[in-house]
Amino acid sequence: VEGLTYTWTEDEAESSGIPRGLLEPFEHGRLIVRGQLDLELKARLLAERATREQPFRDDKVLASWNGLALAALAEAGYRLERDDWLEVARGVGEFLLGPLSDSDGRLLRSRRDGRASGAGFLDDYANVAYGLLELHVASGELRWLTEAHRLALLAVELFADDERGGFYLSAAGADERVHRTKDLQDTPIPSGSSMLAWVLLRLSRIWGDDELERRAVSVFRLVEPALRRAPGGFAWMLCGLDLWFSPPREIAIVGSVDSPVARTALAGFEPRTVVAVGRSGEVPLLEGKELVDGKPAIYLCERFACRAPITDAAAFATLTTTPG
Repeated sequence: VEGLTYTWTEDEAESSGIPRGLLEPFEHGRLIVRGQLDLELKARLLAERATREQPFRDDKVLASWNGLALAALAEAGYRLERDDWLEVARGVGEFLLGPLSDSDGRLLRSRRDGRASGAGFLDDYANVAYGLLELHVASGELRWLTEAHRLALLAVELFADDERGGFYLSAAGADERVHRTKDLQDTPIPSGSSMLAWVLLRLSRIWGDDELERRAVSVFRLVEPALRRAPGGFAWMLCGLDLWFSPPREIAIVGSVDSPVARTALAGFEPRTVVAVGRSGEVPLLEGKELVDGKPAIYLCERFACRAPITDAAAFATLTTTPG
């Protein structure tokens, strides 16, 4: 019987002292409790429920969902100045790139009791890359950015449809008895296609890589007919389109992301701006960027044409709020 753990018969409800006004019909003649219980009664009912047979728990660890959780932990940890959340985010990142990856650095689908379920799918790569991008910005640690870039390139290699555009859900060389499909609709979470398109666009603007942008746009072209008919089913795809249609705007940060000028630069909600942090000759947006007189600096750029670096938070705020 569904809900056997948390539903009640009339006799059980009466003997447990549940007010009749809080009982509503469920299924199979059983009842559920709706409304406010006093703390003593609530504790007693929870204790009684704990003696019943409990539902099974789905405790496998999915790469895809952990990528989304990583993004949320990283951004919330930075914006709310919760170092403990940021530390948890680092742990998730390490787990995804460690136990949830194989010896070749390819993602695994899931893990439970020390065993992996198989190769990762498109949404695993897309969501993990997204989470690593957010962790890079929140921590200022370059490793997470380069790993996001590596996974995105690997996703293109494994899932791209070079003939018709877009990306398959399963990798090339997977079980050929199963027809390869494309997951496009964002319900209830972003599809692997829309998330990877969004990630590729951001990386294309950090690396100056037109091929990554072309791959992302192939997803938009593929989904256009369906998106016109039912835009509500493609929320994350629309976010990607909004980014693609916006003029390229980049922020390069050299120095700590916790410096006043960096926090000012990252304070707003700027989904059309891409961010990279650190000093690196391997990341084109960061190449040649340095501290200024030993101070953290912000480089505000458009298509890699950058203004003079800014080290003062007030000066950055004035620059970005002044028309022209």
